[in-house]
Amino acid sequence: MLDLFRSLKKNRRLLTDLVSRDLRARYVGSSMGFFWSIVFPLINLFVYQFVFTKVLRARWSETQSDEEVALLMLSGIIVWQSFAETVSRSTNTLVENQNLIQKVVFPSEILPVYLVLSSLINMLIGMAITLLGVAWFAWIHPPVVLVAGAVVASAKPLGFGITLLAIPILMGLQACFTLGIGYTLSAFNLFLRDVYHLIGVVLSVFMFMTPIFYPAKLVKERGFEWVLQINPMYWLIDSYRSVLLYGQWPKLPVIASFAAVALVVLSVGITFFMRQKPRFPDLL
Repeated sequence: MLDLFRSLKKNRRLLTDLVSRDLRARYVGSSMGFFWSIVFPLINLFVYQFVFTKVLRARWSETQSDEEVALLMLSGIIVWQSFAETVSRSTNTLVENQNLIQKVVFPSEILPVYLVLSSLINMLIGMAITLLGVAWFAWIHPPVVLVAGAVVASAKPLGFGITLLAIPILMGLQACFTLGIGYTLSAFNLFLRDVYHLIGVVLSVFMFMTPIFYPAKLVKERGFEWVLQINPMYWLIDSYRSVLLYGQWPKLPVIASFAAVALVVLSVGITFFMRQKPRFPDLL
């Protein structure tokens, strides 16, 4: 792990250039450019609200409005998209950059790192849209919930405040967790190239095992609470929702559990990656 930190410090300029280039490349050739990073979360917000609350009539509780449910879904999906995109891209990043790894002395360990950083920066835009939605529905246009014809207040009113200071901590832990998985899969993909194709299926299953489009209480009511207890992404997304939507601090036991898992995953990933690094040119 110390070797990795030394490499990142030594190659910080290269790392910055890779992140900057990746952010620009996301929308190169587009007339709207970086503005698409704002449009996509807005489109997602309206689509989720329409499909899941108007068509499927999904409501997480009788005291939650359609607008609140849409924001719950949006806040979950922006975190999940950042995680899934990074894991998927990291899995194949060594193969995609094999010319650099084979022909020059290139620090391959920075490849998963720049993908994580780029994805987290892009995720911040989605968070900003979520906070604007919370501000609109909480203070400017409060949603109305009707139960049996009577107006009912939400059990947890929307809003945010000083608890936003927890966002950097959550993002740091998310980066550790995602990076550890990225290091492991990127190196393992060189031994078995089917990993890159398999990871898409695994991420799809993992997404629907995580309460993003449905409330966690349904899982508990069906007797599958153990799924939530072993799902680190549920812990992370639930913590983000507490901070972004309700102005609450994340639950300390949940954060402690996720931090422990993230550090273990990161340590295992770095160790496996750095031990296999000398073999990368031959495997490519």
